[in-house]
Amino acid sequence: MRLKLLLAALLCLPLAQQAYALEGEQLYVLPPQGWVPAFHDAQGNVELVEMVPQGQSMSDWSEMLMVQLINGKPNQTPEEVLKAQQEQIKQACEDSGFGAVSAGMENGYDMAMQAMACTKSKKYAKGELNLFKVIRGHERLYILNRAWRGEPFDKAHLPVSPETTKSWLTFMSQALVCDSRDGQRPCPKK
Repeated sequence: MRLKLLLAALLCLPLAQQAYALEGEQLYVLPPQGWVPAFHDAQGNVELVEMVPQGQSMSDWSEMLMVQLINGKPNQTPEEVLKAQQEQIKQACEDSGFGAVSAGMENGYDMAMQAMACTKSKKYAKGELNLFKVIRGHERLYILNRAWRGEPFDKAHLPVSPETTKSWLTFMSQALVCDSRDGQRPCPKK
């Protein structure tokens, strides 16, 4: 529910100030400008929101942002979550490649980030690039995925520009978990 409220608030400027009224641990993420929610689901302890640029849809997208919250005290490290994602990509793709894991602390929480490439999906016959960021909160696990989908590619020649790569990394660096109750894990100011 916190993700739904925060994303909804961030999509509408007049409601943005309500986002700061949320109490407790929360994910702070600003969707890319012009992106719209394409899918939302909450089942059990998992909540998922997927966003695409305006004009794209869940069935026809070239860029996507996926944000997943898994409620409850996390029992996996961010690196373990990334390793499981690697295995899923290996199974789903004709060939795959994985960047180095970047791990550390961010605003007092364990975090890991990794780029993953699927040269050609067995299901969709398209290539996909993903930049995953996993944050282990105290109350839930947060998984962000910024994705590109297009023509199949050779992993030696990635199909996104250096500018796109830089913008993805900037986006991920601005997404963080905070806790309004804890001065050691402050939320961004208005």
